[in-house]
Amino acid sequence: MTVAAEQRIVKRRMDEYLWWEKSAANVRLRSLLKRHFLDFERVAIVGGMVRDIARAGGRGFHSDIDLVIEAPAAAVAEMAAKNGARRNQFGGYSFVEEGWKLDFWALETTWAAREGHVEVKCLEDITHCTFFDWDAILYDLKERKVICGDSYLDGVRRGKMDICLLPNPSYLGNLYRAVQRILAWDLEPGPKLRAFIEKHLDDDGFQGLIREESKRGKRTFLPMFGDAQTLRRFLASKDDRTRIATVYAKQMSLPGIAH
Repeated sequence: MTVAAEQRIVKRRMDEYLWWEKSAANVRLRSLLKRHFLDFERVAIVGGMVRDIARAGGRGFHSDIDLVIEAPAAAVAEMAAKNGARRNQFGGYSFVEEGWKLDFWALETTWAAREGHVEVKCLEDITHCTFFDWDAILYDLKERKVICGDSYLDGVRRGKMDICLLPNPSYLGNLYRAVQRILAWDLEPGPKLRAFIEKHLDDDGFQGLIREESKRGKRTFLPMFGDAQTLRRFLASKDDRTRIATVYAKQMSLPGIAH
């Protein structure tokens, strides 16, 4: 399946995956969303799931689910406590149930809002809060609508990924995700992302990426590049990447990778 040409196609794919699919896993997910989240007035899935389904359909999604709830932090905390959710490392909550891992935040407790980088008043503002512009897409569960910028799908179709909001709580984590995505999806980094890679992918950064890969339980692949300079060259050159694309794609959980 190819990248969705229009937002209405992303909506149709999300509707089908969440509300119509009859597989056991999808039925369990539907039940979880209804039981835990649909009592809130506004709640949306953000980033990875919507991104992957937009670019490759339901088969492209193989990850966890992130949600943002437009409700007071106290109400979200109460729901989290009721369902035994644990605090995650970025100020939200996380639980695993019926084979699904879900992370969720109250709108006002999302990292960019807490740190004052973006004024966040409604779900639509979350499109300005993600590190990667490819993650700046949401699906409103109750209104069943897609929220993203007008140029979002054009960037995905062209295979060009850039930075949306530079300040972030995990520079190494985002460097790792940038490397993953560029290599596995054969992407062209935009100017902000290229500068970010040049700044952070030094010798120490390269060793940090190897540790991050090992920590995440992946079979080690990055050491094959040998050093930071070689990895930067592969990230910048599609011609060089062609020679390793098949190997790397098999290494990753593709077509959907961790967000």
